Amino acid sequence: MNKIMTTLAALAIATSSVAASRQPAIKLINRLAQIQKQGIMIGHQDDPMYGCSWSWEEGRSDVKEVCGDYPAVMGFDLGDMELGKDKNLDGVPFDRMRKEIVKQHERGGIVTLSWHSNNPVTGKNAWDFEGDAVSKILPGGKLNKKFCSWLGKITDFILSLKTADGKKVPVIFRPWHEMSGGWFWWGEGRCTTEQYKKLYRYTHDFMMRRGCSNIVWAYSPNLADQTETVEHYEKYYPGDDVVDLIGIDIYQRAEHSNAQYQGWLRSELDVVKKVGENRKKLIALTETGYNNIPDSTWFTQALLPVLKEYPICYVLLWRNAWDNPMENYIAAPGKPSEQDFKEFYNDNKTLFVKDIK
Repeated sequence: MNKIMTTLAALAIATSSVAASRQPAIKLINRLAQIQKQGIMIGHQDDPMYGCSWSWEEGRSDVKEVCGDYPAVMGFDLGDMELGKDKNLDGVPFDRMRKEIVKQHERGGIVTLSWHSNNPVTGKNAWDFEGDAVSKILPGGKLNKKFCSWLGKITDFILSLKTADGKKVPVIFRPWHEMSGGWFWWGEGRCTTEQYKKLYRYTHDFMMRRGCSNIVWAYSPNLADQTETVEHYEKYYPGDDVVDLIGIDIYQRAEHSNAQYQGWLRSELDVVKKVGENRKKLIALTETGYNNIPDSTWFTQALLPVLKEYPICYVLLWRNAWDNPMENYIAAPGKPSEQDFKEFYNDNKTLFVKDIK
């Protein structure tokens, strides 16, 4: 048995003691470990909500319209839910989101959730980092009560994710992501390392006490500005007892070559793989993409060769916004990458919903 298979076998043993209290989550963790042996699940943010040329039409999906199958993983964001709004920061109605999450689960797919929470001090969005927000929302801070009410809304939504027969839908939850960058109010330079760890653990403990047994907890820093090391990657790591899956967020931009992007992927995934083996955690490429994909062979020639080198359980490509061509990260009908994505789909290493039922 090779090292990664040993890690996956140990994973099930390590989680057995808490299986009774986290049954839906443990079931998903074990399923992810099994699927990882088959290949890499392909995911897409907001896939059934809108695409490059359409929005809010039920039953549509850019991925499905290109290759005839839904992505194995669908991502959704909970930003603005904490404010009591009925739509998220990208205009997605939360009622529709709940419906699509259940649909994805029932067709055999997997769901991952992020949360671009607004700044609790300034009232501005997640990218506003003024006000020393983290210190103010932790216990003893003057906004802790407000933050607890926000966590309550997120908790209630995740607990509401149930099938028709009342079974909880398990989800991968990725709170406070990209903390090693300085663009969010919870990120590098906006709080101390210890404050960040307390924030993550406080979020975990609050939601678990409220009964969120259907959460697989994810930790996902972003691309480092330096050569990645285990020490740098784990700088904000909140602890093995509150993390089930680890990943990394890496994007290619127009000014970057494919070779640069591949170099970053390998550098970061080398470290993620090592940490996953050491800590017995599942690993994933939790966000990636190339904005508007100007390279017509990017999926098979730039992304796929690197993916095949690592035992990641899924990769999540970001959204196809109908109102912003620079926010198109996956193939769509009529796009230059359409034919290449079909080849990407047909590769025996890439997994879509039909492959994981």
